[in-house]
Amino acid sequence: MTKSGRSASVKRDMDDIIQTCDAIESRKFNPFLLDISEALRILRLHSEHLKSLQDHLLDMRALSKIARVVGLQSANLRFQSSSLFVDPETVKQKIESLSRQQLAEFLLLSWHPIVEIEQLTSATVKEALSYWNQLLSFFERRRRLDLGPLAAPSAAGLEELGEAGLVEAKTFNKRLLEFWDELRQRVSPNGVIDYWSFVRTSQFSETVARAQFVSFLVTYGYATMQRDGDNIILRPNEKPSLPTSGSPLSFPISIPREGS
Repeated sequence: MTKSGRSASVKRDMDDIIQTCDAIESRKFNPFLLDISEALRILRLHSEHLKSLQDHLLDMRALSKIARVVGLQSANLRFQSSSLFVDPETVKQKIESLSRQQLAEFLLLSWHPIVEIEQLTSATVKEALSYWNQLLSFFERRRRLDLGPLAAPSAAGLEELGEAGLVEAKTFNKRLLEFWDELRQRVSPNGVIDYWSFVRTSQFSETVARAQFVSFLVTYGYATMQRDGDNIILRPNEKPSLPTSGSPLSFPISIPREGS
């Protein structure tokens, strides 16, 4: 690997660790999502390739972020132990190790049934019969409400159901393909477009919906997303192309309400 390629690999791996730690600190992920041993192994692997001051500062920042996540993991464990927390896997193993007799004994110890007896009596039957005999017919009760003529029920088409919000006017696949066509039509001559210029609209809810469809395009291989400094670039693929190995790089994108 060339010197520039190795430097880019170091920066990419450390950026991934820092972004994951930031997401954990902002309570987006469980603290135990990060494998501390693996993260430290990556830092040790790249330690001999740190040449510039920026490389060392990035390494220190990644190590500091890992230390904060370790602190969150410790706090999480202390909270669970103080609240007598038992994870489901431990409970499952404990139950599987018990015999049938032990399970039956625990059931009897924890079983506190509540019994309620309901029965018909002559008085309640007479009361119910009197109620139904005095109840006016449906048409008489409706006439007193002055609801007008009784209209026969009619069938509703897909258009009416769509306007009522009961069904989707278009299937998800069709909407996704239309969104893909729009992306391909709006790219610049060099085949790319800025993420925000494509996603942002005057309505915040519509901006969120378009951002969701972009994530589906990237997930299903209809487009690729790359960082270019502080910018995010979208590039549509000519045809869906999923990665043959590994998983694509993912990073959270915050959608501000103001100015959207």
